[in-house]
Amino acid sequence: MDPLVSVVIPSCNRSEILARCLDALARQTYANIEIIVVDDCSEDDTPTLLREFAERHPELRFQALRNERRGGANPSRNRGIQAARGEFVAFLDNDCIAEPDWLEKLMRGFTGDRVAAVTGLVVDPPPTNIYELTFKGTHRLGRAGPAHRLTAANMCVRRELLLKYRLDEDRAAPAPTRDGRADVTVSGRGDEEGLFLLLRAAGCEQRVAPDAVVLHEHPMDRRSFYRQAFRGGRSAARLVYKYYLPQRLDMLPFLLAYVTLPLALIHPWLFAVPVFFFAGALAAITYNDLFRKGKTVGETVKSFPLLLLYYHVRLVGYVLETLRLRLTRHGLKRVRLDEIRRENTGAGVDQS
Repeated sequence: MDPLVSVVIPSCNRSEILARCLDALARQTYANIEIIVVDDCSEDDTPTLLREFAERHPELRFQALRNERRGGANPSRNRGIQAARGEFVAFLDNDCIAEPDWLEKLMRGFTGDRVAAVTGLVVDPPPTNIYELTFKGTHRLGRAGPAHRLTAANMCVRRELLLKYRLDEDRAAPAPTRDGRADVTVSGRGDEEGLFLLLRAAGCEQRVAPDAVVLHEHPMDRRSFYRQAFRGGRSAARLVYKYYLPQRLDMLPFLLAYVTLPLALIHPWLFAVPVFFFAGALAAITYNDLFRKGKTVGETVKSFPLLLLYYHVRLVGYVLETLRLRLTRHGLKRVRLDEIRRENTGAGVDQS
């Protein structure tokens, strides 16, 4: 019999898209499934939706949990992990619609006991504006094989490892709107990156199953686009600080370009140094759009000016948060990955 898989979905004030997410899970070809929705203090009709879904599908294992106070996506995911009864825990965002064979294809990625996590393909609907076109493909992963990252919108992890290496709860607070409500227009901010680093340090294998597909229905406008960029930069800075990482490669060329710009005051020829770094940054984001995000040349050219602005807003968030972490008391608990590597090497875990 196939192992039980618990699918955990954090949700807040998105009942309409959550209904389509749950309907898709009810049609999965993988039979041994448990669905857990963690309602993060929704103020819409999410509780009614969850109750009606359970009544319509008595054949499904289904849990609806509600947080007493709003915590955000990762605290909700961690609560779902604690409640899960499956040997494996899969994760979906509430705005992701899974293909009928999504979980079946995801589970096929666990080809051996050393495989700790499998992540799938997140695709976007046709863009309706320039902001959605620019953001298109951001969650897209490469071809089948070892994973260079995970995506919380489409991944499955062995539960015993999730209990040992929890998802970060101190990386990013929930995004509020001006009236204090949760801002559901801003998606996750690398919520799964810490888990990926921890599993990699522990010597675990993580793989990509590109045929395990979900559709990410996340509309974006100008405000949410720039808000996503700024908060993404802040979250990246917190990841670097928390895990003692080198500066981010997606931020470093821009940083070096602006840091070396004063060299031109010494001699005009030295202006070539920041130009070199800036050209490197442009080349990197162009490569990323074409070969990692899967955009066409036309889409890349059309969205490039806005993409360049996105990276600069992200850079501002990154620099400001880096300075804040270095200069203030913040309470962010730091983790040394080398200690985890040594612990697992001593326990006989293969680090290859």
